Amino acid sequence: MHAWEAIQKTLDHIEEHLGEEIHIEELAETAALSVFYYQRLFTRLVKTSVRDYIKLRRLAKSLPMLRDKKNRIIDIAMEYGFGSHVTYTRAF
Repeated sequence: MHAWEAIQKTLDHIEEHLGEEIHIEELAETAALSVFYYQRLFTRLVKTSVRDYIKLRRLAKSLPMLRDKKNRIIDIAMEYGFGSHVTYTRAF
């Protein structure tokens, strides 16, 4: 498997599990790489860290819900894997 294929596999995994807690160890295992090498390779190919990428994807996915005034911020935060409404609003 090429390096970009391993990273793409983990990107797909992240997309499927955005609302859940995602561990870097789990992603590294999915890519069949050590945690250290996985993080370095991810940053080199995606141009951002794993944690920042996950946070940005969660924010992007939550925007449509945020536009609807009927949704509460705490509900959106919980649905997209943020620990509280405080961490969600800080992420912006």
